[in-house]
Amino acid sequence: MKTKSNSAGSKRGPCTWEELSTPRSKDDCWVAVDGRVYDITSWIPKHPGGEDVLTLTAGRDITNMFESYHPFSGEMPSTILKKYYVCDIAETELPKYTTKSPLYEEMRKRIGEYFKKEKIDHKASMGVAGRIAFIYLTLFISYYVSHHIQFSSIFVTILTALLYGFAQTLFSMHVLHDASHCGISHKPFLWKYIGVSFDFIVGGSYFAWLHQHAIGHHLYTNVRGADPDLGEGDFDFRRVTPAQVWRPVYKYQHFYAPLLYGLLTFKSRIMDAETFISRTNGRIRVLNPSLFYVVTYLMGKVSFIVFRLVLPLFSISLGRLMLTFFIAEFLTGYYLAFVFQVSHVATDLDFMATPLPPAPAAKIDQDWAISQLRTTQDYSHGSKVATFMTGALNYQVAHHLFPTVSQNYLPNIAPIIVQTCKEYGVPYHILPNFLSAFNSHIDHLRVMGQDPNATPEQNEGKMKSS
Repeated sequence: MKTKSNSAGSKRGPCTWEELSTPRSKDDCWVAVDGRVYDITSWIPKHPGGEDVLTLTAGRDITNMFESYHPFSGEMPSTILKKYYVCDIAETELPKYTTKSPLYEEMRKRIGEYFKKEKIDHKASMGVAGRIAFIYLTLFISYYVSHHIQFSSIFVTILTALLYGFAQTLFSMHVLHDASHCGISHKPFLWKYIGVSFDFIVGGSYFAWLHQHAIGHHLYTNVRGADPDLGEGDFDFRRVTPAQVWRPVYKYQHFYAPLLYGLLTFKSRIMDAETFISRTNGRIRVLNPSLFYVVTYLMGKVSFIVFRLVLPLFSISLGRLMLTFFIAEFLTGYYLAFVFQVSHVATDLDFMATPLPPAPAAKIDQDWAISQLRTTQDYSHGSKVATFMTGALNYQVAHHLFPTVSQNYLPNIAPIIVQTCKEYGVPYHILPNFLSAFNSHIDHLRVMGQDPNATPEQNEGKMKSS
């Protein structure tokens, strides 16, 4: 039964987590921020960021999302939110960061002042629009060349397949990624429609990605049992956190796991069905998807099959198509996997864990922003090539702290973040280049693959024998 919002002075008793979370939709939208519950249903039609963003947050603790998605708005969002207060809440469904540091507030202030001084719109510019247009153009040209022109040379065939795989990767990093963080213009319909073009072009699910990435990974980075990127079960194909049970096969994971990363695109196109069928993405609850997202999901799968596997057969041979398809898909899988993995799954970064239900969620005695700094690393600062090739994810720290800032401006704000961290005595992880970051990921796999109950000498002996 829906309860009407109370004013900020209401005295009703505390809410339970079940009351907050079950069920919720855009017609009955409650959220929790800093231990207080708000019924923002009537605010949804007025929200400058559109209905979809708020609907996605219904029934959740969105404390850190609220902060990071309103980085330069001053007190206005908090003032508006107070009008919809319902009750306090002490429980949490997923881990809660229990401390606050002035560090993040200082960063928000300094970066906001920078954009204002330089008269920069952190979401939009001709450069942002030009970059996105270039990516779409590259994708469509490479698709036509690789899927509709029959070349006699096997070398040219392989080259065009690699070109399309690279273009598909750039689309994911430059277009999908920014759209999922509302980082393309201030127009919600653009985020939405540019985002779902991913369904039709790549065959994945934008709706599933929003839950896995924006709601899951960004809020609970490197928290086993909450971050969908780290999984939650007792067994996985690799061991990346001390919270996982060690198995003998893991001692070889620094050899076999990177080889399996190429299957990422195949896995994601299959596993996104979980979002629509079981209504979960790892530990992240999925609310009932709107008809729009159901239709785009289904049409996207059909579109992928038709444009990638059916129509090309009118122009090229089956053998040529299969070679092109698998080369492109494996390149995309390896490329995306390594770019994402080296930023978080690496030596010197923090890993945490939360118990699985029915045990209560973990309370993390750390500020969320500081946790982002401790679980994320950068590389290749100052390299325009690396920035373009990774969709500016070589500035991963800046992106995690300020996800709504277009990737065009992450190199601009990174020095401000570095300087602020230095002043507050908080470590900022940065490596000189991608190779260093890649090596740190492989080394982390090697270390996590060792038997935690064995002596260093025993593990060293096992490594030599393998």
